[in-house]
Amino acid sequence: MTIALLVLIVLLMTAGLVMLAQIARQQKHAIAELRAEEEAIVAEERRMFHYLHDLGEAIWRDDQQASMYRLIVEGAIRVTQSTGGALYLFDEASQQLVPRHYSDFCAPLISLPERVRLLMKENPATLLSTLRMHAEPVKSGLLGSVFVQQKTELLSDLGAEMRLGEHLVTSQKGVTAMIGPLSFGMRRLGILAVTSPKDGRSYNANDFEVFNSLIEQSAFALANAMSHQEASKNRMDQQELQNASQIQKVLLPDADPQVPGFIIAGRNIPARTLSGDYFDYLQLPDGRFGAVIADVSGKGLGAAMITVMCRTLMRAKSQGSTSPSSVLAAVNRQIAPDIREDMFITMSYVVMEQNGSTLTLSRAGHNAALLWRKATGKVESIHPPGLGVGIDKGAVFERVTKDASFDMEPGDCLLLYTDGVNEAMDPKGVEFGEERVEEELAKHAPHGPKAVIGGIIMDLEHFLKGRRSHDDITLIAIQKTA
Repeated sequence: MTIALLVLIVLLMTAGLVMLAQIARQQKHAIAELRAEEEAIVAEERRMFHYLHDLGEAIWRDDQQASMYRLIVEGAIRVTQSTGGALYLFDEASQQLVPRHYSDFCAPLISLPERVRLLMKENPATLLSTLRMHAEPVKSGLLGSVFVQQKTELLSDLGAEMRLGEHLVTSQKGVTAMIGPLSFGMRRLGILAVTSPKDGRSYNANDFEVFNSLIEQSAFALANAMSHQEASKNRMDQQELQNASQIQKVLLPDADPQVPGFIIAGRNIPARTLSGDYFDYLQLPDGRFGAVIADVSGKGLGAAMITVMCRTLMRAKSQGSTSPSSVLAAVNRQIAPDIREDMFITMSYVVMEQNGSTLTLSRAGHNAALLWRKATGKVESIHPPGLGVGIDKGAVFERVTKDASFDMEPGDCLLLYTDGVNEAMDPKGVEFGEERVEEELAKHAPHGPKAVIGGIIMDLEHFLKGRRSHDDITLIAIQKTA
């Protein structure tokens, strides 16, 4: 073997070793890159896991909504390694996207008014306060466009975005952003966005995919949190209504009164948890006795509160006057200035002498009282003129509302009732009617006041065929004894 050949072999071996070393370095570098990429994916997955875990816990806590909004934005910033983020929710009433959380370093996502741009020159903090308060119409601007189109967007340069208008501020230039619509089923909830300076962060296809996943999970969390909070509020509201209902029941008579010369029975059946009807018995000076029945227009808590006002005022005003109409006038003067213009109260107030035969009735726009005469078996209607309480503040009410006096013989039966009785409707929309009320009174009156009330209620239930009445039902029956 010649020296030249040996040299050639050595050179070839050296070149091979160099090549192997180069390949090894390349493989080592590739392995390092793969390892770094794998670690980045693992870190991203870990951030996403923590985000979803925090969201899952927040859904079932009774935290303030602001906590959930902040969690969504800060979680999105953390997962996407962004600089700032913002959450807007859709307000259906105003048709606007309302900012619910705007982080300190999120780029402006709206077109800024000239007034704000001028103020920023003197006080830079003006920008952030504006962003946190300014609601954006859904039919205009960048955010409105994303919301209407319901499509997530990756903006490589916010400063080139025409939907922000012509007059941009410095913090809108050189910024990249991802903006997506939050929706759950058919319910459109709002907008989630993250931003970063282009020189510090450039979103890629994987970031966009991750952000879309964030959008989906955030919308799910928001929808569930809203449902949970609404259910919780409804439970609290229902409990408050139940408490109010119990208080209202306490204010109604708990037993039929014992009045010499008369047998009296009363009943109230609310259509809902709270009743807009009420009735009461009043022990008056000089041995007299009064009974009052009332029906407040409207339903729910407002009507129930008015019934409490009526009860309190009637109990106070009835002690100083012998005339039922003057008592109702005094109640009207107190209530009329304090209730809404679309509300009023119909009332009937009857006063009877102890062991006497003469009764005096005043009617403030209420149903006519019905009097069954034992001697004839006929029903008479007693309807002195009267205006509903709350319609007029005083003078007209007092001019119109009058007393009517009448005598009752032993066995005669007087019925006071609210329009929930005569206006009750069967499944075909037919009303129970005043004529049927008179027939029921005539049928049951010979058996006494309890029979009258029980019989009318039973006949009403049969008439309604198992349906619940749409209005409150209240009745008072008064029979003269020997």
